[in-house]
Amino acid sequence: MTEKLFWPSRWIFILAAIGSAAGLGNLWRFPALAFEHGGGAFVLAIIIANLVIGIPLLLLEVGLGQKMQKGTVQAFAGIKSAFRYVGWAALIMGFIVLSYYMAVVAWGLDYFGAAFTTAWGDDTKAFFFENVLQLSEGVGTIGGISFPVLAAFIVGWILVYFSVWKGVKSVSAVVKWTATLPFLILFILVIRAVTLEGAGIGISQYLIPQWGALLDPQLWLAAFSQVFFSLSLAFGIMIAYASLNRRENEIVGSVIWIAVGNFFVSFLSGLVVFGTLGYMALQQGVVVSDVVAGGPSLVFVVLPQAINLLPAFNALFAVIFFGMLLTLAIDSAFSLLEALSTTFRDRFPEVSTKKITMVLSLVGMVAGLIFTTKAGLYFLDIVDHFVVNYGLIIIGLLEAVIVGWLWKIDEFTDYINAHSDIKVGALWQFSIKFIIPIFLSLLLVWNLINEFKEPYEGYPVEALIWLGVVPLLAVPFAAMLLDKLVNGHKT
Repeated sequence: MTEKLFWPSRWIFILAAIGSAAGLGNLWRFPALAFEHGGGAFVLAIIIANLVIGIPLLLLEVGLGQKMQKGTVQAFAGIKSAFRYVGWAALIMGFIVLSYYMAVVAWGLDYFGAAFTTAWGDDTKAFFFENVLQLSEGVGTIGGISFPVLAAFIVGWILVYFSVWKGVKSVSAVVKWTATLPFLILFILVIRAVTLEGAGIGISQYLIPQWGALLDPQLWLAAFSQVFFSLSLAFGIMIAYASLNRRENEIVGSVIWIAVGNFFVSFLSGLVVFGTLGYMALQQGVVVSDVVAGGPSLVFVVLPQAINLLPAFNALFAVIFFGMLLTLAIDSAFSLLEALSTTFRDRFPEVSTKKITMVLSLVGMVAGLIFTTKAGLYFLDIVDHFVVNYGLIIIGLLEAVIVGWLWKIDEFTDYINAHSDIKVGALWQFSIKFIIPIFLSLLLVWNLINEFKEPYEGYPVEALIWLGVVPLLAVPFAAMLLDKLVNGHKT
C-alpha cells in the first residue's frame, strides 16, 4: 500500500494552487475583458468579485479537501454517498479541459522553439494559422493532422507526466519553479513594457476607470465569470490539492494568498499587454483598439508582432515571454492531471502513482488528438465554450448548494476557523448559501438566452450540438459509469 504523502510545507501548497489558478486565461482573457469593460472599472469589479464569490468558493473547496483528506470524489462522498457523482462530474469536466488545453500547451512549445530566432517573421498571422495550426477552412473540414502541433502535443504530455509521476513529491519540486518564474518574468516584461515609447497610451486604457461602465450588468457578469474560472474552481483541483495538506494546516490565510497571487498574475499581465499594445499603436499610427485582439490571436499573433517592433533584443524578449507562457500553461495542465490522479490514488492505494499517472496520461493524450487536427482550433473553441459556460457553472452551483444547504455548514465553519488565523462566519455562509447560487443561476440563464439568440460564433448548429451539447449531456452517464468501474464510493 502506498503511504499517503503531504505537501512539504504550507507555502508549497500555496505555490501549487497559484500555479494551477494562474494560466493562459490570466494572460489573454483578463486584459481583453479589461479593455472591453471600462479599464480600471473592470479591475475594481474583479477585486469585488474575488471578495464576494471567488474567495468564498475557493475556501469551500480548500476547506473540504483538507477536512476530508480525500480527492474530489471521496470528499463529496464523505458528505453523502450520492454526492460522489458531483465529484466525478467535476473531474470529467477537468479531463475534457485537459484534453484540449494540452493543444494550447503544444502551441506554446512551438512558439517557444520559434522564439529563439523569431521564426514567425513579419507575417505573424500566417505563421500561426498556416504554419503551426495549418487551419482548415471550417469546422466541417478536419483536414488531417497538423504535425507541428502533434509533435509538440506529445512533448507537452511527456513534460506534464513527469511533473506529476511521483505525485506530491514531483509536483512540489516542479512548482518551486513553474509557479515562481512567471512572477520574475512578468516583472522583467513589465519594466520593458512600461518603458516603451507610447506605453502610456495603452496603460491609460487599462488602468483609468470609465466609471459609467460600473452600471453595465455585462461588466459584472464578465468580472464574476473571470474570477470563477480563473481560480480553477469546480474542476476538483483545489479539493485534490488541499487533501494533500495536513489536517491542521492554516486555511483562510492560504486561500487569501492564492487569490492574491492569481490576481497579481492577471494584473501584471495586463500591464505587459497594454504597455506593449500602446507601443504598437504609436508605431503603426493607429488607436489601441485597432491592435487589440482577444483569445489566442492576442498571444500568438499580436504579441509576436509587438516583439518584432522592439528596437533591440527581440529574440531575448521572445524567449522570455514564451518561456513564461509555457510555465503558466504547464502548471495549469498538470494540476488537472493531479486532481484525477489523487482520486484514483485514494481509491487504489496499492497501485503505484507512476502507473496511475501513466494510464491517465495515455487516455488523455488519445482523447486530445482531435485537437491536433487542422480543425482543432474550431473544436477547441466550441468544447471550451460549453464546458466553461455551462459545465463548470453547474458544478460550482451544486457545490454551493451541497455545502450550504445539505450539510452541516456550522460545523464546517467551526473546522475552518479552528485552523485559521483569520476567522469566517455569517458573511461567508451567506455567500455560499445565497450569493453564489443566485449569481451562478443567473449566469446560467443569461448564457442560455444568448445561446438561443444566435449560434455561438456563427458555427453550424450541428457542430455545436455534437461538440458542445452532447458531451455535456453525456457527463452524468460517464460519471455513473466511471463510478461503477472503479467503485470509487468505497473508501
